[in-house]
This record gives sequence, C-alpha cells and structure tokens, in this order.
Amino acid sequence: MPAKKPTALKLLKGTARPGQLNKKEPTPEVSKTKPAPSWLCAEGKKEWKRVFKLLTKNKVITDFDLAMLATFCQMWGDYISSIKTNEPVTMAHITQMRLLAGEFGLTPVSRSRVEMIEPVSSEPDPWDEF
Repeated sequence: MPAKKPTALKLLKGTARPGQLNKKEPTPEVSKTKPAPSWLCAEGKKEWKRVFKLLTKNKVITDFDLAMLATFCQMWGDYISSIKTNEPVTMAHITQMRLLAGEFGLTPVSRSRVEMIEPVSSEPDPWDEF
C-alpha cells in the first residue's frame, strides 16, 4: 500500500478530493527565519542559509521539517568536504541526498510534479454528507 500523501501536497498537485482529505491533519505554519544549527559544518551552514531562504520564500518549510533540512545540509557539507579532499563519495550518500532534496522540492523532477492551484475552501462541503 503506498504511503499517504499530506493534504498540502495533494493541494499542490491538484489531486485533492474533499471527501478524501484528512480533516484532522496538522497544518503547521511556515517557518520564520532560523539560524543554522550550531553543529552543522561550515559548508552545511552555507547550504542552510541558501536553501532555507528559498524554502521560506516559497512557503514550503515548517518547523516540523527542520531536522530533515539540517540532515540534508550536513550531508551536503560532507559531500563538499569529500570532493575537496579527493575522498570517494559513496553512491548511497548521493542517493540519500537526492531523496532528501526531493522531499523539499529541491530537484527539477520533484518540482515538475507539483502544480500551484488555489487553496481549497475550509468551509464544509454540503455534498460530503451524501
């Protein structure tokens, strides 16, 4: 059975059907500017600043997402460090970075799957009763 998609993603993709939406799903607010976690490496902090600005501008990131974004940024920092020191980068590392990037819409393919639409009204639909 495929994983359930969050309502926000269904709205963005245009696949939301009022009768199939989770009315009790949490709706966290978009994050405000947050400093990079102190434990991030220098390259990870640079990536945090760059990506966080883009994600907040596009209203994509919430406080729920910060740990995964920090993980992505640290992985980016590790990748850059490996490149600079000529250490091998594993395919598993690249795959994990790509998967996390996709969760935030940071890849061309993940962005191509999303369509901007008008938000669905929060008023109850009288047809839901039938």
